[in-house]
Amino acid sequence: MQKGLIVLASREVEGFGLKCLRCDDVLEPRFCERIEYCQDGDVCGVQRYRKENGDVSFWSGCLPHSNCAKVTNRTILTTNSRRAVHGSVLCQECCNGDLCNSEGCGAPGLPTSRGPMCFNCAHTLNPSDCHHVTVCGANEACENHASAPIIFGRKRLLRGQRSYTPCSGCCHGDLCNTNCNATFTPNTVVNSGSTAAPSGTSVPERPGNYAFYAQLTLMAQTGHVIFKNVTTNEGSAYSGTTGIFTCKYSGAHAFSWTIATSSQRYTNADLVVNDVAIGSSFTDSRGSSVAADSSTGFVVFNLKVGDKVRVNINGTADALYSTFSGWRLQQNNASFYSKAMSSLDRPSSISHGFEFQSVVNNGNVYDSTKGVFTCPETGLYALAFAVETSGLDFMVYFYRGGSKLNEIGVWPDSSNGLLQDTSSTLQLFFLSRGEKIYLYSDESDTRIKPFHSTFSGWRIETPTSDTPAFVEYISSSTSTTPIRFNREFLDISHSFSISSFQAPKDGVYLFFWNMEVSSRHLRTFLEVNDSIVGKTVSDGHTAGYDSGSNLAILRLRRNDNVRVAQDYTADGDQTMISGYFMFS
Repeated sequence: MQKGLIVLASREVEGFGLKCLRCDDVLEPRFCERIEYCQDGDVCGVQRYRKENGDVSFWSGCLPHSNCAKVTNRTILTTNSRRAVHGSVLCQECCNGDLCNSEGCGAPGLPTSRGPMCFNCAHTLNPSDCHHVTVCGANEACENHASAPIIFGRKRLLRGQRSYTPCSGCCHGDLCNTNCNATFTPNTVVNSGSTAAPSGTSVPERPGNYAFYAQLTLMAQTGHVIFKNVTTNEGSAYSGTTGIFTCKYSGAHAFSWTIATSSQRYTNADLVVNDVAIGSSFTDSRGSSVAADSSTGFVVFNLKVGDKVRVNINGTADALYSTFSGWRLQQNNASFYSKAMSSLDRPSSISHGFEFQSVVNNGNVYDSTKGVFTCPETGLYALAFAVETSGLDFMVYFYRGGSKLNEIGVWPDSSNGLLQDTSSTLQLFFLSRGEKIYLYSDESDTRIKPFHSTFSGWRIETPTSDTPAFVEYISSSTSTTPIRFNREFLDISHSFSISSFQAPKDGVYLFFWNMEVSSRHLRTFLEVNDSIVGKTVSDGHTAGYDSGSNLAILRLRRNDNVRVAQDYTADGDQTMISGYFMFS
């Protein structure tokens, strides 16, 4: 049976020229997920340029034919006078063909083993209004669905008015699902993936606790990732068959995903809510000696009943180390999610932090002009961040009032310049109302890359003396297994004892662990009563240092024992574990 992803009200688009990828600032052209319809005679173009802050990025889109001396083969050209680029254009190439600018100027194209690129717009009646695209997996097809006549008479390049005949089914080939005359497989059962409840459909709220944790069982390639091994599924809102979480109770939700890759590959991953990529991460295993790499992302987002959340990748994801988790936050508790939309240099003043741009700000607790989270109510909070760099290495810490909150930082290291590196942490803090927390670095040349770097947080509860919540770390390298965490930052219920956490009561718990290694390959294993429930992988062969992290949500019984085992030597300070009780 064929499998489709896209629901699009379809009709062949008339009067347009080429369809070219269109993005202003992307890591590589193939990561662009928008298209534009070119004017007749235009060609597709790619520009690689150096921004004013020194970062190298790509632009893609339509260019006038006159700007390209020859378009049958790729030709390096000078800058385009039609569009202002803020920076220096290092390379421009033109090509003639739909989507041909998915590569160019030294950047690789889409993988050869993939499904088609499909239009991906929910509830769009006129296909010319759809500009969002998604690359499907190797076993997926595009869905074309339309069931009512429309009139379209837009002035720009559209001629006349006419209705169309409804059509539905699956089709094969890039951008095929904008044409009712394409070859379809009728009456095919498809996974509509990113489509929320249709407008006007009443879906009841189902109050309750929701949380899930799932692992990848087989290597996944470009497209929608299905994490089939479902360990936890409180509220049954996640499907291990489709890989989709469907919101049943409106409110703020948190999500975390870890993507591992290996063998010189690199992968961009997006957390997608309906049709929109809300968060992203980048995993890079390139480098002469690198065997594997992983990265962990975090998102907090406000969902409505029927919203659907999934993970898409462009690249590969390795089994067992790659995971997907999500949980609904407590009603009316403050939360925020912010993302770097441009490169962030270290602030000039130690009294405020890196200025991540606000995306979600429940309770107005995050000030994006100063990069500061202000505690609105005394209680226990989870704060998480992921930072990415290229060509540098530096430490980033939680700060308060000009001083570190603790010695548990993260150290993204790509100082050899061969790869990009991301490092993540999730820590717990008992905060008083009015306390201001931010991210800061000791190194003056720190530069955080945009898009994959985020800062988020949420209030957990007002803790009591028996509230299970802890943060443990190591101060120096250790090869002992299970790992003995010799430094403690927080342990409210005194449930962590050097090398293990003992659950003081039945319920659902969240665990996050980050493992740093120096110059070697390291795997770690989260174990419950000697059974492995999660893994991390990191490799410091090329860069010198590397960290691997993961997050697991587990239902435990009283006295269950949780610990971290390893197969080499974990490095100090960045190696840590945190955890807290979520609900009974």
